[in-house]
Amino acid sequence: MTVLVIRRLPRPQDRDHVYRVLVDGAQRAEVRDDSTVQIGLTPGEHRVRLRVKWCGSREVPFSIEPGQILRMECRPKGNPLLALLYITLWRNDYIALETVKNWTP
Repeated sequence: MTVLVIRRLPRPQDRDHVYRVLVDGAQRAEVRDDSTVQIGLTPGEHRVRLRVKWCGSREVPFSIEPGQILRMECRPKGNPLLALLYITLWRNDYIALETVKNWTP
């Protein structure tokens, strides 16, 4: 089975907000603080991004092979001192979304 797995790292910031997972422009899942979601995909080229309210992550393009499990981790990037910038000018860089080989402890 070809699967995209997204793990949301626990952080006090945004812990009460659900991140929407958009794959190829369509919402496919939601991920809560300190949780993981699995999304079955067809092999090939895809794009993923996360959204929360009017902010989100940058779009991450990726390629996935038949039977591959692709792991990503996300977390809010915002620093409380820079919050106003992250929700206005940097709103599409508010959530960090990165491909990982292994889960961080």
